[in-house]
Parts: sequence; structure tokens; C-alpha cells
Amino acid sequence: MSFSKRLSELRKQHKFSQSELATKVGIHNNVLGRYERGEANPSIEVATKLSDVLGVSLDYLVGKTDLLLDDTIVDKILTIQQLPTEDKEHILFAIDALLRDAKARATYS
Repeated sequence: MSFSKRLSELRKQHKFSQSELATKVGIHNNVLGRYERGEANPSIEVATKLSDVLGVSLDYLVGKTDLLLDDTIVDKILTIQQLPTEDKEHILFAIDALLRDAKARATYS
């Protein structure tokens, strides 16, 4: 899906008018309209603000991925990443085992 369509859909899902979203991001609503029609593309700074306000990753907003990540999972990953190497390895080992078990249960159920 293109950036323009994804932006428009996300804005509507959040029940923002173009004017409301533009104000939250700090741009003119006419500019937002041009983004949604595919007539212009935002700077990386504006695209980042849009993704933050809409609660999605920049990759999702620009169509690089169709996977919408849960913020709580992302926060946990960031927390794990900041841990000392040994702690990180232990946690990832446990996660790998849990994922393997969940996949096996799904396969045999």
C-alpha cells in the first residue's frame, strides 16, 4: 500500500480531520492533503512526526512493512536491548523456547 493511502486510512481510523492531524504535526492542512493525494512526500522529520501521532512505525507508514507492531512489545524489546549481554542472552533463550513451544502447540492443535 502506498504512503498516501496508508496515511489517509490511518488518519480516518484515528478520526482526525486533515486539519486536526496537520495541526498536531505542525504543517498546513493543504500540505497534508497533498500527501494524501500522492502529490507530495513529506520530509523525514514530518513523516516521523506523522508516525508518532498516528502510533505506528515509520516503516509501516511508508509501506516498508505491513506488520503493525504493538507498542508494548516494542517497549519490551527496547528494554531487553539495553540490558547487559549476559542478561539479554538469557532472556532471548527463554523467549526462543516459549516461541518454539507456542508454534508446536499451534501445529498440533
